[in-house]
Amino acid sequence: MPVLKLKSPLTFGNSTVSQLVFRDYAIAADYMAFEKTGGTSQRIALIASMTGMDEALIRKLHGRDYMAAVRMADALLDAEDKAATESEEIPDPKS
Repeated sequence: MPVLKLKSPLTFGNSTVSQLVFRDYAIAADYMAFEKTGGTSQRIALIASMTGMDEALIRKLHGRDYMAAVRMADALLDAEDKAATESEEIPDPKS
């Protein structure tokens, strides 16, 4: 599982969060983040979904940690898109 060690750990409730652990793959529910308005809101929802963290915690990430999380989430989505594209069979219209 991809792990992002936070440069600036956060206290959230009674816990200190020092890393975000992403799933190895995207799930359909992750794509619901794109129903939100605005790119930043979409990315926050996506990162929260992919890490199992609350959106409120993701909103508190320091800028460099947030941008690193965005890159990790984008890389996972890109990998899923590439895998899906490679596995798709294009039917022959003459068949």
